[in-house]
Amino acid sequence: MNFYINKGDEIELFKLLKAAGVCDYYSDIRHFIKDGLVKVNGEINKLKHTMVKIGDMVEYKEHKIDIVESRPKGEQREEREQISKEYKPRSQNVQHGRFKSWRPKPIELENDLENEIHTISQKLHEKLLYKKLSLSLAESCTGGMIQEMITSNSGASEYFMGGVVSYSNQAKINVLKVKSETISKFGAVSKETAIEMAKGAKAIFGTDISASITGIAGPSGGTPEKPVGTIYLSVFIKDKVLSRKLSISGNRENIRKKSALILFKLLLENI
Repeated sequence: MNFYINKGDEIELFKLLKAAGVCDYYSDIRHFIKDGLVKVNGEINKLKHTMVKIGDMVEYKEHKIDIVESRPKGEQREEREQISKEYKPRSQNVQHGRFKSWRPKPIELENDLENEIHTISQKLHEKLLYKKLSLSLAESCTGGMIQEMITSNSGASEYFMGGVVSYSNQAKINVLKVKSETISKFGAVSKETAIEMAKGAKAIFGTDISASITGIAGPSGGTPEKPVGTIYLSVFIKDKVLSRKLSISGNRENIRKKSALILFKLLLENI
């Protein structure tokens, strides 16, 4: 694949991979760069902000991207016509042009999600402090992410009593006291299991409010009945029980973050 940029320009490695269509999500790109799966000019590169320029070659799995100089528009048009005649995939040549003025939409969406999570979690933080309500959590598919988000707010110790990361069925049964019959009958990813997880957290920590989350964040583990992105939330607010089933699209990280955001909103709206 040829990736065209203007003479004298450079582009960051992670933006190049997204613009060339190697991967749809920046979060995935960051991970496989960090894991040493990307080469620049034949050498492993673990820095996402590495600048690549004309003459460089980037490799990831079966993808080989040559950075070449943009040619005059007439030549570009002739090449596109030739590609069309030969029925070659258009992705073999990426006409990027003046990328410095290009704002990648996926990175905007990712930033929007991060900003919304921060805003909503801060509002929840302030409301819990104001109402002097205590909170506990039971997490499965999010693996402690929600607790990390909550405790990133200074003063969270005033209301957050603790949480359980019950990633395995055995942890759900042994620690949170979810009935084995519930998991056998309904599955670990179910409304019934989520309710018992939240009930277990409330019993352990003795809080006014408890919440739970269980689901399939992917990319594997989905079934026709419960595809990737199936998430169940449950919230105990004093004696009231709320449950939600979610169907969320995106990669693993986005599914987990969107789930956390929806749980924060559910708590915020009902306390």
